[in-house]
Amino acid sequence: MKAWGLFLSLILFCAGCATPPEQPAPPSRYGGPPLPSPENLDRADVEVIRGTFSAGRQPDGNTVVLASADGLIVFDTGRHAAHTQKIIDLAEARGQPVVAIINSHWHLDHVSGNILLRQRWPGAVVYANDDALTDALGSFLARGLEANRKTVADPATPAGLAEDLRGDIATVEQGDKLHPDVSIAANRTIDVGDYKLSLRVAKGVSAGDIWLDEDATRLVASGDLVTLPAPFLDTACPKEWRAALDRILATPLKRLIPGHGREMTRVEVVLYRDAFNALLDCANGDAPAAACADAWAAAAAPLLDAQSGTQADAEAYARYYVESVLRAGKTRADCPA
Repeated sequence: MKAWGLFLSLILFCAGCATPPEQPAPPSRYGGPPLPSPENLDRADVEVIRGTFSAGRQPDGNTVVLASADGLIVFDTGRHAAHTQKIIDLAEARGQPVVAIINSHWHLDHVSGNILLRQRWPGAVVYANDDALTDALGSFLARGLEANRKTVADPATPAGLAEDLRGDIATVEQGDKLHPDVSIAANRTIDVGDYKLSLRVAKGVSAGDIWLDEDATRLVASGDLVTLPAPFLDTACPKEWRAALDRILATPLKRLIPGHGREMTRVEVVLYRDAFNALLDCANGDAPAAACADAWAAAAAPLLDAQSGTQADAEAYARYYVESVLRAGKTRADCPA
């Protein structure tokens, strides 16, 4: 769960932002004109359900669905019931069950849909890092639960945000239903139907990240190791995150589905990695936080689209994380110096 309560403060913050310059159209994934259906990959058995990103509401992460001979493999399940329903609708349209669920990490916009999917398909096998989830349920998510209850009780809380937070409260209260069947704490290859999937581990976004490497299509599903409009550093270890991006780029990837934002080519992932490193380097230096954020927003602009947030969003989030996390020493306690 990211600090999406920040939406309120960011709305106030951005009220004083200058109107961002006109953004260039995002480049096509494969060269030439943009494809008419950017959510879908070339293969009919690989689909992406885009997450939402809108001011004042909690987000859903992207979902990647692989259709195997045995049934559907779902990478991340979203937050809102409407997002998870799209997964159910896809399965019913294909006439296939969900047989496996892989969670990139424990943030609620990536795992909350597990509850609905397990109700519909109780035989689905869930893969995630259980140690990291257990720790979060007893710490970060527990604190968030109490904060969310207070926010919902505040009559000044906007109705949309209150509705989202009630959903988050219900999910955390059912935290026992989020635990995986198979805990992934080290790199592992799993076979599901005709897919051989490499599950790679990292400790960048959380203490228990999993990213997926599918060699046949050279597809990587990164979870929040790649996000737009900015990297979300609430539970992060920047040093480990840098290393994870390098490991992703060490694979022969052709396309990457991020935790939030649009699909990227390898060249675009390099751009993201370089901009991420520049943001961390700037935060470690003496430049004003606004300058670091402006540089991030300018670098990220070619990667943004209508669902990923604006350049102003990119600047606002980056500035918040420089000031309130990186320079405030609020990175994860287990992060090496």
